[in-house]
Amino acid sequence: MDLIKLSLAQIAPEPGLLDCNLEKHLKYIDEAKQAGSKLIIFPELSLTGYFLKDAVYDVAINIKNSCKNKENSKNIENTGVNFKTFNNYNYIIDSLLDKSEEIVIIAGFVESDEDYNFYNSTFCLSGGNILHVHRKVYLPTYGMFEEMRYFKHGKEFGVFNILGVNSTILTCEDAWHLSSSYIAVNKGAKLIIINSASPARGIEEGNDKFSSVKMWEELLSVIAFYYKSYVIYVNRVGFEDGIGFSGGSCVFSPDGKKDYCLDYLDEGLLNIEINLDFLKNERFKTPILRDENLDITLKEIKSIIDHR
Repeated sequence: MDLIKLSLAQIAPEPGLLDCNLEKHLKYIDEAKQAGSKLIIFPELSLTGYFLKDAVYDVAINIKNSCKNKENSKNIENTGVNFKTFNNYNYIIDSLLDKSEEIVIIAGFVESDEDYNFYNSTFCLSGGNILHVHRKVYLPTYGMFEEMRYFKHGKEFGVFNILGVNSTILTCEDAWHLSSSYIAVNKGAKLIIINSASPARGIEEGNDKFSSVKMWEELLSVIAFYYKSYVIYVNRVGFEDGIGFSGGSCVFSPDGKKDYCLDYLDEGLLNIEINLDFLKNERFKTPILRDENLDITLKEIKSIIDHR
């Protein structure tokens, strides 16, 4: 069987305390390596915490100046993202680049660019290099959320190769727009990684989980089943500003079924295997992506835009 071993790190970051959060990342990375995992995934803004408000300015990292060699700098430039020195947190990325020599690392951080814009970003480090950076596209501004007040939105859903598998990263709200997954899988993604900082909300009679968790799991099942992909969901736990985060990090297979899940509310590390042969079989049995007509989609979307 074509298997990939990976780990989901469900942690509770401390808001604004990058050194403390780095220490926790290194601890979980070492545990994942000992378990034989080749990839570890952390939640949204795992290095900084979520409800940062004006502290976004203080914790932002300019990732290009964390590069430890010219080759790595070239790799970043190829992503089309511009970077510039902003503060003295470069050692955070450098520490994780060292660890990525033995295990692929996906983690969230606040990123700054040369024009002093800030992004809710996620990097993928591999082999001592920065393989990919995703800037969150959809920034929620409803209810308790006010991300667009502090962050600039990203402009694409990139697909990149992790351990031989075409993958994409969607950050929390990105996943609620099904067009995001649609774009990624039609660009070749087979592994959809969703990192999140989703609060625990809603209690219903007869439901053994938070309403927000139930909605997430229904969404993840739909994405996995209809796009015939593995969906890896990594959510954080802990409290910030009186808001609790639910956890419940889990994996959905291409048949839409939940294969693995961490406990709600508690920190933990989940070491799993995904079977790419199963994905191949599911895509053969139900060739939805093969039969997708992108020309019709493009024509209809253009018509909608013109009408607006």
